Amino acid sequence: MLSPVLIAIDGSSASRGLLALARQYCLPDRHMVQVVLAVDSAFALERVTAYEVQEYPAATDEQRHANQAMQQALEQLRTWGFECEGVLVPDEPVVAIASQARAIDCALIIMGHRHLNRLGRLLDPSISNKVIDQVQCPVLVDSRNT
Repeated sequence: MLSPVLIAIDGSSASRGLLALARQYCLPDRHMVQVVLAVDSAFALERVTAYEVQEYPAATDEQRHANQAMQQALEQLRTWGFECEGVLVPDEPVVAIASQARAIDCALIIMGHRHLNRLGRLLDPSISNKVIDQVQCPVLVDSRNT
């Protein structure tokens, strides 16, 4: 049985580094990867039709970006031989990551770090710290600036 690993991406350039960490620390014959991307629930769309494009252009752009980021991540992981699936979760990142980690009983979470200054951390506390406090599995945080 494959051990589940969760990679939390945000669609930024840092996501490629998280995939590289998975390749470095996980093995395709031992790990199944679930990629999670939290989408702001105010911008989440189940489908994008001409109506949504016209009426909700910001949400349409956000949804397209999320879909594209997820597709690229899954394609990369599959080229490396990983069994993987992707989930777009319309929720806050901490809730999305922690709930998906519990749902798949994951063995490891791989996620990034935003490098906020003290004021930034005061106004917008660290997502990775909040996730670490809410899960029971190890969390690998990529602290490289990308």
